[in-house]
Amino acid sequence: MLTQDALNWLEQSLAYLSVKGEPSVESVEGDASSRAYFRVHLGSRSFIFCVSSGIESNERFRQVSAALEQVGVMAPLVFAFEDEKGYMLMSDMGNTLLSDVYKMNTHRQPVAIIHRALTDLLRLAQIPDPLLPLTGSYNNQLLSRDFGLFEEWLLKTFLELDLSDVQSKLLIELSTFLSKGFEEQPQVWVHRDFHCRNLMLTDDDVAMIDFQDMVKGPVCYDLASIVFDAYWQLTHDQQMSLIKDYYQQLQQAEILSVDIDIDAFQRWVSITAMQRLLKILGIFCRLTIRDGKAQYLSDLPLVMKHVDDLVNHDSALWPEGFSVFWSHTIKPALEKKLLDERCK
Repeated sequence: MLTQDALNWLEQSLAYLSVKGEPSVESVEGDASSRAYFRVHLGSRSFIFCVSSGIESNERFRQVSAALEQVGVMAPLVFAFEDEKGYMLMSDMGNTLLSDVYKMNTHRQPVAIIHRALTDLLRLAQIPDPLLPLTGSYNNQLLSRDFGLFEEWLLKTFLELDLSDVQSKLLIELSTFLSKGFEEQPQVWVHRDFHCRNLMLTDDDVAMIDFQDMVKGPVCYDLASIVFDAYWQLTHDQQMSLIKDYYQQLQQAEILSVDIDIDAFQRWVSITAMQRLLKILGIFCRLTIRDGKAQYLSDLPLVMKHVDDLVNHDSALWPEGFSVFWSHTIKPALEKKLLDERCK
């Protein structure tokens, strides 16, 4: 629970906001980061209190929150903060994640909600640069770090693969190929973790959360994140409907040039999705091994299936040898490892 210092700061901040009374505080399940969240109740009102040691991340969070508000995207508002202590008092977006709605409507998946969210995604993509001076871009250093998560934490640490020279060379070729696929695309602001656990349903809107790592990146990144969601499987028809919808929105907004047809756009989606999914495989393994969050092992099979679908759908798209490396080495090793983990 909260320390006495945190409680004192919370009460002072609420008093400054003219919110009086004795607050009750309950812990709220957080994300994969080290941030801790608490719901604060005072009568009919509620707030979210965040405790985080990442001063730079907290500052970016506030900056992005303000920018999203200016362009009409619903997101938590920050009412008070103390960077040295890592405190932020924010508006409460409620308890309903898009993932919760998915689970409640498994036979009639509410894809209309995602289509609604794509409208906000377009607004986010077009945020004027001056509103986000602290936010960078998806440069080669960041891309290299992302791909390194897959190689270091999945292949070498989790699967304990002893890569041959040929396999190591193939990974370099794949990393270069994915980087070029990023560079080909128009660069816009991207949420960078746009999935069903970071979209919340309020009474009258869809709200974005966990956006502090936003960067300027490839136009397909957030679309690929929600279409190939690490936590939920959409049908192929639903995936194609979302891809075509966002393609049309981007064309109308003149973010995509007229010579980019839907086939070229789908190729970008596949490349972007592959980069993100390989990164997520690495992140889930790191969360399990380094951070002791073994619950993420249960999410690995879906991410693996997404990669498998991309590999099998268009094997000729990927660098020569990757489809075989995935299907004959990585996938069976991962399946065996997960089976061994379940048997422990």
